[in-house]
Amino acid sequence: MIDSEYKFGAFVPVIPKIYKDAANDNDNANDAGEEEKKTEESIPSSACYVKSKWASYRLISTKAYNHDTSIFEFELPNSEAYLNLPITDHLLIRAPACSEEEEFHVRPYTAVEENKPGKFKIMVKRYPEWGVPEEKQKKENKFFFFVKTDHSYKPPGKVSNHIHSLRIGQTLDFKYDPNICQGKIQYPFSESISALTMIAVGAGVAPMIRVIRAILEGNESQHVKKIRLLYGARTVADILQREQLDKWHDDSSDDRFKVCYCIGSRWNNIHFAAKTSSAEGPPLPKDYEKIPSDRKELGWANSDKVKMRGASNASDPGHRIFICGLPSVYISLAGSRFEPGVAKDSQLYRLGYRDHQVVKF
Repeated sequence: MIDSEYKFGAFVPVIPKIYKDAANDNDNANDAGEEEKKTEESIPSSACYVKSKWASYRLISTKAYNHDTSIFEFELPNSEAYLNLPITDHLLIRAPACSEEEEFHVRPYTAVEENKPGKFKIMVKRYPEWGVPEEKQKKENKFFFFVKTDHSYKPPGKVSNHIHSLRIGQTLDFKYDPNICQGKIQYPFSESISALTMIAVGAGVAPMIRVIRAILEGNESQHVKKIRLLYGARTVADILQREQLDKWHDDSSDDRFKVCYCIGSRWNNIHFAAKTSSAEGPPLPKDYEKIPSDRKELGWANSDKVKMRGASNASDPGHRIFICGLPSVYISLAGSRFEPGVAKDSQLYRLGYRDHQVVKF
Protein backbone atom coordinates (compact mmCIF):
# COMPACT_ATOMS: atom_id res chain seq x y z
CA MET A 1 0.00 0.00 0.00
CA ILE A 2 2.66 2.44 -1.07
CA ASP A 3 2.25 4.86 -3.94
CA SER A 4 4.16 5.39 -7.16
CA GLU A 5 4.66 7.77 -10.04
CA TYR A 6 4.90 6.89 -13.71
CA LYS A 7 8.23 7.80 -15.34
CA PHE A 8 9.56 6.70 -18.73
CA GLY A 9 7.29 3.68 -18.94
CA ALA A 10 7.81 2.41 -15.39
CA PHE A 11 6.16 2.82 -11.99
CA VAL A 12 8.70 4.24 -9.53
CA PRO A 13 7.84 3.63 -5.84
CA VAL A 14 7.00 6.68 -3.72
CA ILE A 15 6.67 6.37 0.06
CA PRO A 16 3.80 8.50 1.40
CA LYS A 17 4.76 11.27 3.82
CA ILE A 18 2.44 9.91 6.52
CA TYR A 19 4.60 6.78 6.80
CA LYS A 20 7.83 8.77 6.87
CA ASP A 21 6.43 10.95 9.63
CA ALA A 22 5.23 7.93 11.61
CA ALA A 23 8.66 6.28 11.47
CA ASN A 24 10.27 8.54 14.06
CA ASP A 25 7.40 8.91 16.52
CA ASN A 26 8.78 7.95 19.97
CA ASP A 27 11.98 6.70 18.34
CA ASN A 28 12.80 4.05 20.93
CA ALA A 29 10.07 1.43 20.89
CA ASN A 30 8.99 0.12 24.27
CA ASP A 31 8.61 -3.53 25.09
CA ALA A 32 4.97 -4.43 24.39
CA GLY A 33 4.54 -5.77 27.91
CA GLU A 34 5.70 -2.53 29.49
CA GLU A 35 3.44 -0.53 27.16
CA GLU A 36 0.48 -2.65 28.23
CA LYS A 37 1.06 -1.86 31.92
CA LYS A 38 0.92 1.87 31.15
CA THR A 39 -2.40 1.70 29.28
CA GLU A 40 -4.34 -1.29 30.60
CA GLU A 41 -6.64 0.80 32.82
CA SER A 42 -7.61 3.34 30.13
CA ILE A 43 -8.03 1.10 27.08
CA PRO A 44 -11.27 -0.93 26.70
CA SER A 45 -10.91 -4.65 26.03
CA SER A 46 -12.60 -4.24 22.64
CA ALA A 47 -9.90 -1.84 21.38
CA CYS A 48 -6.96 -2.96 19.24
CA TYR A 49 -4.27 -4.42 21.49
CA VAL A 50 -1.48 -2.66 19.57
CA LYS A 51 -1.52 1.01 20.58
CA SER A 52 -0.54 4.32 18.99
CA LYS A 53 3.05 4.26 20.28
CA TRP A 54 5.69 1.99 18.80
CA ALA A 55 6.08 -1.24 20.77
CA SER A 56 8.19 -4.34 20.16
CA TYR A 57 6.54 -7.75 19.79
CA ARG A 58 8.42 -11.04 19.90
CA LEU A 59 8.46 -13.43 16.95
CA ILE A 60 7.44 -16.92 18.10
CA SER A 61 7.10 -18.87 14.83
CA THR A 62 7.54 -18.67 11.07
CA LYS A 63 6.12 -20.81 8.31
CA ALA A 64 7.10 -20.61 4.66
CA TYR A 65 4.05 -20.42 2.42
CA ASN A 66 5.76 -20.49 -0.97
CA HIS A 67 9.03 -19.42 -2.60
CA ASP A 68 8.86 -15.77 -1.48
CA THR A 69 6.11 -15.49 1.15
CA SER A 70 6.02 -16.59 4.77
CA ILE A 71 3.62 -16.29 7.69
CA PHE A 72 5.08 -14.77 10.86
CA GLU A 73 3.48 -15.25 14.26
CA PHE A 74 4.03 -12.72 17.05
CA GLU A 75 3.33 -12.96 20.76
CA LEU A 76 1.06 -10.66 22.75
CA PRO A 77 2.40 -10.09 26.29
CA ASN A 78 -1.03 -10.95 27.70
CA SER A 79 -1.65 -14.62 26.87
CA GLU A 80 -5.43 -14.16 27.25
CA ALA A 81 -5.74 -11.05 25.08
CA TYR A 82 -6.77 -10.85 21.42
CA LEU A 83 -5.37 -8.46 18.81
CA ASN A 84 -8.83 -7.00 18.06
CA LEU A 85 -7.73 -5.22 14.90
CA PRO A 86 -10.81 -3.68 13.23
CA ILE A 87 -11.68 -5.67 10.10
CA THR A 88 -10.80 -3.02 7.50
CA ASP A 89 -7.88 -1.43 9.38
CA HIS A 90 -4.17 -2.21 9.27
CA LEU A 91 -1.06 -2.06 11.45
CA LEU A 92 2.17 -0.17 10.86
CA ILE A 93 5.47 -2.02 10.98
CA ARG A 94 8.84 -0.32 11.43
CA ALA A 95 12.23 -1.66 10.33
CA PRO A 96 15.70 -0.08 10.76
CA ALA A 97 17.09 1.72 7.72
CA CYS A 98 20.45 0.91 6.18
CA SER A 99 21.30 4.46 5.12
CA GLU A 100 22.38 7.52 7.08
CA GLU A 101 19.61 9.61 5.51
CA GLU A 102 16.80 7.67 7.21
CA GLU A 103 16.60 5.94 10.57
CA PHE A 104 13.55 3.75 9.96
CA HIS A 105 11.30 2.46 7.18
CA VAL A 106 7.55 2.03 7.76
CA ARG A 107 5.03 -0.06 5.83
CA PRO A 108 1.39 -1.08 6.42
CA TYR A 109 0.45 -4.72 7.03
CA THR A 110 -2.70 -6.45 8.18
CA ALA A 111 -3.16 -9.54 10.32
CA VAL A 112 -4.19 -12.72 8.52
CA GLU A 113 -5.03 -14.62 11.70
CA GLU A 114 -5.88 -13.34 15.18
CA ASN A 115 -8.53 -15.76 16.44
CA LYS A 116 -6.29 -17.30 19.12
CA PRO A 117 -5.50 -15.50 22.38
CA GLY A 118 -1.99 -14.24 23.02
CA LYS A 119 -0.79 -14.19 19.40
CA PHE A 120 -1.41 -12.95 15.86
CA LYS A 121 -0.04 -13.66 12.39
CA ILE A 122 0.97 -11.53 9.42
CA MET A 123 1.74 -12.69 5.88
CA VAL A 124 4.77 -11.08 4.26
CA LYS A 125 5.87 -11.32 0.63
CA ARG A 126 9.60 -10.67 0.19
CA TYR A 127 10.47 -8.30 -2.65
CA PRO A 128 14.00 -8.92 -3.96
CA GLU A 129 16.15 -6.44 -5.83
CA TRP A 130 15.27 -6.29 -9.52
CA GLY A 131 17.21 -4.82 -12.42
CA VAL A 132 20.47 -2.85 -12.46
CA PRO A 133 20.95 0.35 -10.41
CA GLU A 134 21.44 3.52 -12.43
CA GLU A 135 24.89 4.24 -11.00
CA LYS A 136 26.09 0.78 -11.97
CA GLN A 137 24.68 1.17 -15.49
CA LYS A 138 26.48 4.47 -15.96
CA LYS A 139 29.78 2.90 -14.89
CA GLU A 140 29.46 -0.21 -17.05
CA ASN A 141 27.96 1.33 -20.19
CA LYS A 142 29.68 3.89 -22.39
CA PHE A 143 26.31 5.29 -23.45
CA PHE A 144 23.40 5.51 -21.02
CA PHE A 145 20.32 7.60 -21.68
CA PHE A 146 17.64 8.78 -19.22
CA VAL A 147 20.20 8.85 -16.41
CA LYS A 148 17.72 10.41 -13.98
CA THR A 149 15.00 7.79 -14.19
CA ASP A 150 16.04 4.47 -12.58
CA HIS A 151 13.26 3.07 -14.77
CA SER A 152 14.89 -0.37 -15.15
CA TYR A 153 15.63 -0.88 -11.45
CA LYS A 154 13.54 -1.78 -8.42
CA PRO A 155 15.30 -1.78 -5.02
CA PRO A 156 14.70 -4.63 -2.57
CA GLY A 157 11.73 -4.29 -0.24
CA LYS A 158 13.25 -2.64 2.82
CA VAL A 159 10.70 -3.79 5.39
CA SER A 160 9.77 -7.13 3.84
CA ASN A 161 13.40 -8.26 3.66
CA HIS A 162 13.99 -7.18 7.26
CA ILE A 163 11.02 -9.23 8.45
CA HIS A 164 12.23 -12.27 6.51
CA SER A 165 15.64 -11.93 8.20
CA LEU A 166 14.20 -12.19 11.72
CA ARG A 167 14.96 -15.20 13.89
CA ILE A 168 12.69 -16.74 16.52
CA GLY A 169 12.87 -14.66 19.69
CA GLN A 170 13.73 -11.40 17.95
CA THR A 171 11.29 -8.50 17.99
CA LEU A 172 9.55 -6.25 15.48
CA ASP A 173 8.08 -2.79 16.07
CA PHE A 174 4.32 -2.35 15.59
CA LYS A 175 1.88 0.51 16.14
CA TYR A 176 -1.79 1.18 15.48
CA ASP A 177 -2.64 4.83 14.93
CA PRO A 178 -6.32 5.22 13.98
CA ASN A 179 -5.51 8.47 12.17
CA ILE A 180 -3.34 6.50 9.74
CA CYS A 181 -4.49 2.90 10.02
CA GLN A 182 -8.25 3.26 9.82
CA GLY A 183 -9.76 1.82 6.66
CA LYS A 184 -11.62 3.95 4.13
CA ILE A 185 -14.76 1.96 4.84
CA GLN A 186 -15.79 0.66 8.23
CA TYR A 187 -17.10 -2.80 9.11
CA PRO A 188 -19.89 -3.85 9.54
CA PHE A 189 -20.92 -2.34 6.24
CA SER A 190 -23.95 -0.19 5.57
CA GLU A 191 -27.10 -2.18 4.89
CA SER A 192 -27.28 -0.48 1.49
CA ILE A 193 -24.34 -2.61 0.32
CA SER A 194 -25.42 -5.96 -1.11
CA ALA A 195 -22.65 -6.95 -3.56
CA LEU A 196 -18.84 -6.76 -3.42
CA THR A 197 -16.30 -7.10 -6.21
CA MET A 198 -12.80 -7.37 -4.76
CA ILE A 199 -9.70 -6.84 -6.89
CA ALA A 200 -6.47 -7.95 -5.22
CA VAL A 201 -2.94 -8.50 -6.47
CA GLY A 202 -0.20 -10.43 -4.66
CA ALA A 203 -0.13 -9.88 -0.90
CA GLY A 204 -2.98 -7.38 -1.38
CA VAL A 205 -5.30 -10.34 -0.88
CA ALA A 206 -4.70 -10.23 2.90
CA PRO A 207 -7.20 -7.45 3.76
CA MET A 208 -9.73 -8.98 1.39
CA ILE A 209 -9.46 -12.30 3.24
CA ARG A 210 -10.19 -10.48 6.51
CA VAL A 211 -13.39 -9.04 5.05
CA ILE A 212 -14.47 -12.31 3.42
CA ARG A 213 -13.91 -14.27 6.63
CA ALA A 214 -15.85 -11.72 8.67
CA ILE A 215 -18.85 -11.94 6.32
CA LEU A 216 -18.87 -15.68 5.66
CA GLU A 217 -17.98 -16.84 9.17
CA GLY A 218 -19.45 -14.03 11.27
CA ASN A 219 -22.90 -12.70 12.06
CA GLU A 220 -22.59 -9.16 10.74
CA SER A 221 -23.08 -7.72 7.24
CA GLN A 222 -25.32 -10.63 6.27
CA HIS A 223 -27.06 -8.27 3.84
CA VAL A 224 -24.00 -8.71 1.54
CA LYS A 225 -25.37 -11.50 -0.63
CA LYS A 226 -22.71 -11.71 -3.33
CA ILE A 227 -18.89 -11.52 -3.17
CA ARG A 228 -16.53 -11.94 -6.11
CA LEU A 229 -12.74 -11.87 -5.70
CA LEU A 230 -10.58 -11.22 -8.78
CA TYR A 231 -7.13 -12.23 -7.56
CA GLY A 232 -4.14 -11.39 -9.75
CA ALA A 233 -0.86 -13.34 -9.55
CA ARG A 234 2.05 -13.65 -11.98
CA THR A 235 2.19 -17.45 -11.63
CA VAL A 236 0.07 -20.17 -10.06
CA ALA A 237 2.78 -20.58 -7.41
CA ASP A 238 2.31 -16.94 -6.42
CA ILE A 239 -1.32 -17.42 -5.33
CA LEU A 240 -1.54 -16.87 -1.57
CA GLN A 241 -4.06 -18.50 0.78
CA ARG A 242 -5.37 -20.56 -2.11
CA GLU A 243 -6.51 -23.43 0.12
CA GLN A 244 -8.78 -21.14 2.12
CA LEU A 245 -10.11 -19.32 -0.95
CA ASP A 246 -10.87 -22.56 -2.76
CA LYS A 247 -12.64 -23.92 0.31
CA TRP A 248 -14.89 -20.87 0.55
CA HIS A 249 -15.55 -21.08 -3.21
CA ASP A 250 -16.48 -24.78 -3.08
CA ASP A 251 -18.52 -24.47 0.12
CA SER A 252 -20.59 -21.60 -1.27
CA SER A 253 -23.51 -23.62 -2.57
CA ASP A 254 -25.61 -20.48 -2.94
CA ASP A 255 -22.89 -18.79 -5.05
CA ARG A 256 -22.42 -16.17 -2.38
CA PHE A 257 -18.61 -16.23 -2.75
CA LYS A 258 -16.58 -17.04 -5.84
CA VAL A 259 -12.90 -16.46 -6.61
CA CYS A 260 -11.29 -15.98 -10.00
CA TYR A 261 -7.52 -16.31 -10.27
CA CYS A 262 -6.15 -13.92 -12.93
CA ILE A 263 -2.81 -15.51 -13.81
CA GLY A 264 -0.03 -13.87 -15.80
CA SER A 265 0.89 -10.26 -16.44
CA ARG A 266 -0.42 -7.36 -18.48
CA TRP A 267 1.30 -8.86 -21.53
CA ASN A 268 -1.24 -11.68 -21.49
CA ASN A 269 -3.85 -9.05 -22.31
CA ILE A 270 -2.07 -8.14 -25.57
CA HIS A 271 -2.35 -10.12 -28.79
CA PHE A 272 0.41 -9.56 -31.31
CA ALA A 273 -0.35 -9.89 -35.02
CA ALA A 274 3.05 -11.14 -36.09
CA LYS A 275 3.18 -13.26 -39.24
CA THR A 276 3.53 -16.92 -38.36
CA SER A 277 2.56 -20.29 -39.75
CA SER A 278 1.82 -21.58 -36.24
CA ALA A 279 -1.67 -21.35 -34.83
CA GLU A 280 -0.35 -21.75 -31.29
CA GLY A 281 -0.07 -18.79 -28.96
CA PRO A 282 2.39 -18.35 -26.08
CA PRO A 283 2.60 -21.22 -23.58
CA LEU A 284 0.20 -21.20 -20.64
CA PRO A 285 1.59 -20.42 -17.17
CA LYS A 286 2.98 -23.44 -15.35
CA ASP A 287 0.27 -25.47 -13.58
CA TYR A 288 -2.48 -23.26 -15.02
CA GLU A 289 -4.31 -26.39 -16.14
CA LYS A 290 -4.53 -27.55 -12.50
CA ILE A 291 -6.87 -24.68 -11.60
CA PRO A 292 -10.54 -25.60 -12.17
CA SER A 293 -12.03 -23.82 -15.19
CA ASP A 294 -14.70 -22.07 -13.12
CA ARG A 295 -12.14 -19.92 -11.30
CA LYS A 296 -9.37 -18.80 -13.66
CA GLU A 297 -8.57 -16.25 -16.37
CA LEU A 298 -5.36 -15.27 -18.15
CA GLY A 299 -3.80 -11.85 -17.64
CA TRP A 300 -4.29 -8.97 -15.27
CA ALA A 301 -7.54 -8.16 -13.50
CA ASN A 302 -8.89 -5.41 -15.75
CA SER A 303 -12.19 -3.84 -16.80
CA ASP A 304 -13.07 -6.77 -19.07
CA LYS A 305 -12.80 -9.21 -16.17
CA VAL A 306 -14.75 -6.88 -13.88
CA LYS A 307 -17.60 -6.91 -16.41
CA MET A 308 -17.41 -10.67 -16.90
CA ARG A 309 -16.64 -11.87 -13.36
CA GLY A 310 -17.76 -9.03 -11.08
CA ALA A 311 -20.52 -9.31 -8.47
CA SER A 312 -22.71 -6.75 -10.28
CA ASN A 313 -22.39 -3.61 -12.40
CA ALA A 314 -22.06 0.16 -12.09
CA SER A 315 -25.82 0.75 -12.27
CA ASP A 316 -26.42 -1.33 -9.12
CA PRO A 317 -26.62 1.10 -6.15
CA GLY A 318 -25.68 -1.71 -3.74
CA HIS A 319 -22.49 -2.69 -5.57
CA ARG A 320 -19.04 -1.72 -4.27
CA ILE A 321 -15.57 -2.44 -5.63
CA PHE A 322 -12.61 -2.94 -3.26
CA ILE A 323 -9.04 -2.67 -4.59
CA CYS A 324 -5.75 -3.66 -2.92
CA GLY A 325 -2.42 -4.34 -4.59
CA LEU A 326 0.47 -2.73 -6.39
CA PRO A 327 0.45 1.02 -7.11
CA SER A 328 0.14 0.34 -10.84
CA VAL A 329 -3.08 -1.60 -10.21
CA TYR A 330 -4.70 1.34 -8.42
CA ILE A 331 -3.58 3.78 -11.10
CA SER A 332 -4.87 1.77 -14.05
CA LEU A 333 -8.18 0.78 -12.46
CA ALA A 334 -9.19 3.84 -10.44
CA GLY A 335 -6.30 6.28 -9.96
CA SER A 336 -3.68 6.62 -7.22
CA ARG A 337 -4.54 5.11 -3.85
CA PHE A 338 -3.74 8.41 -2.19
CA GLU A 339 -5.96 10.48 -4.46
CA PRO A 340 -9.67 10.65 -3.53
CA GLY A 341 -12.26 9.34 -5.91
CA VAL A 342 -12.11 7.51 -9.22
CA ALA A 343 -9.82 9.09 -11.82
CA LYS A 344 -11.65 10.11 -14.99
CA ASP A 345 -9.14 8.37 -17.26
CA SER A 346 -9.27 5.06 -15.33
CA GLN A 347 -10.80 1.75 -16.41
CA LEU A 348 -13.50 1.70 -13.74
CA TYR A 349 -14.59 5.25 -14.53
CA ARG A 350 -15.09 4.25 -18.15
CA LEU A 351 -17.29 1.39 -16.92
CA GLY A 352 -19.51 3.90 -15.15
CA TYR A 353 -18.23 3.58 -11.57
CA ARG A 354 -18.04 6.74 -9.49
CA ASP A 355 -16.35 7.84 -6.29
CA HIS A 356 -18.80 6.35 -3.78
CA GLN A 357 -18.67 2.92 -5.44
CA VAL A 358 -14.90 2.25 -5.26
CA VAL A 359 -12.84 1.76 -2.09
CA LYS A 360 -9.04 1.80 -2.31
CA PHE A 361 -7.59 -0.25 0.55
